[in-house]
Amino acid sequence: MTMPAPGIRAVLLLLALAATPAAAPAAAEATAPPQDLASLKNAYREVDLRQFVAASRTGKPGLRTIFVPARVKFRARLARPPIPQESDYLMSALQATGVVNPPTVEHGIGLDYGGEKGLAAYIEKDAARHLASAAKAGDTLTFYALHVYNNHRGPALVIVSFGQ
Repeated sequence: MTMPAPGIRAVLLLLALAATPAAAPAAAEATAPPQDLASLKNAYREVDLRQFVAASRTGKPGLRTIFVPARVKFRARLARPPIPQESDYLMSALQATGVVNPPTVEHGIGLDYGGEKGLAAYIEKDAARHLASAAKAGDTLTFYALHVYNNHRGPALVIVSFGQ
């Protein structure tokens, strides 16, 4: 039996996830905004970004593994402030996993986490606006993010908040 091409495997995975009824409640819960700072800190699983990136790489360009978004938090240095970024694939992935009210994403940022290369991350619209006025490149921050899919570079993260 031959395996489908990597791009087709990603589409098949998207279709399988979209057909999974259990994905919708978890996805909606994953993106529900916490009520206050204390619940924000407790609602996100802390990860070591260096290990997380290494474990999240799919190995092959074009191969993506999409799943119900998971909440993670980590410390990293802001390497590049928000710049405009396309998010069509991200929105398709969120929709396929049953996310009802996806975050509005128009920008991306660069993160330095001590790996051989930095990591590009999506950032929610209001968080991008706040980050642009409250932090500068070189600042080390705690980031709160949704882990939406993996690709050959590592995890696709949507930053939804940050703090000192």
